[in-house]
Amino acid sequence: MNTSYLSLASLGKNHWWRYVLGLLVIAVFWQVLGAIPLGIMVVMLLGDDDPATNVDLSTLQFEGVSSLWPYLGINFTLLAMLLGVFITVRFLHQRYFTSLITPFMRIDWKLMFKGFAVFLGLIALATLLEVLFKPDEYQMTFDATQFLIFLPIALVITPLQAAAEELLFRGYVMQWLGLWGRSAVVPVLGSSLLFMAAHLANPEVGANAYLIPLLYLLMGLFLAIITVKSNSLELAIGVHAANNLFAVLVMNYEGSALPAPSLFTASEIDPVASLVSFVVIAAVFYWIVFVWQRHDNIKI
Repeated sequence: MNTSYLSLASLGKNHWWRYVLGLLVIAVFWQVLGAIPLGIMVVMLLGDDDPATNVDLSTLQFEGVSSLWPYLGINFTLLAMLLGVFITVRFLHQRYFTSLITPFMRIDWKLMFKGFAVFLGLIALATLLEVLFKPDEYQMTFDATQFLIFLPIALVITPLQAAAEELLFRGYVMQWLGLWGRSAVVPVLGSSLLFMAAHLANPEVGANAYLIPLLYLLMGLFLAIITVKSNSLELAIGVHAANNLFAVLVMNYEGSALPAPSLFTASEIDPVASLVSFVVIAAVFYWIVFVWQRHDNIKI
């Protein structure tokens, strides 16, 4: 079977109004239904008359509560989004949900884990080098009790959260844009711009209103390119899961969009270092997976 990943939207009902309605359904699940638990948390904290607890509505930063609760609340919105994507694809477009992942008969779990392992190793190495050069900006925040409670939850929820974003942006949106022509430029660039736009409300943008959005755009482009190159979504899901798990479990920073009791915490985000680091990591990842190991089971 030699079906192009970008052509898979043609397998279902794909009239323009179905995509308008589909995006509306996904948005309702994501931003309305999915936000209910988070909204309840905000109302409870603002109305508890406890000066030790608070929530900053401009950044959605919680104070005086375990980071586990905002982590669950924020991720619930994305898990609800995943349900919205499933309902939209399966019932509105009437095609198999797995067609968002691969044109092949089965999901390639080996490829997904390869993407996860390679990217995790690269981001860990890059972070170690950064810590060696700027040790004063990092501190150990390991709390054994909190971390051991959080670990099994993060290992389940964070990969699902990462997969949800990939299934929406590199799956549903990119395949939809792929209907517009034979070139991959429109779906790759269009899905990446939407991915960037969806993250502009993250508190990280406050560190630099130009470089952080550029970082999101490059991340989206990288994930889209490896999806097109491998002709499936498994690599991108693995990479995204590795990136987010490393952040919540190993190295997070103060004011992160993904609050978590990580092992280490950076005092602030360095936009320039983050941008340079990502570009290098992405380039090395591409070389390892598509050049050095091209003879492996990559479906090019």
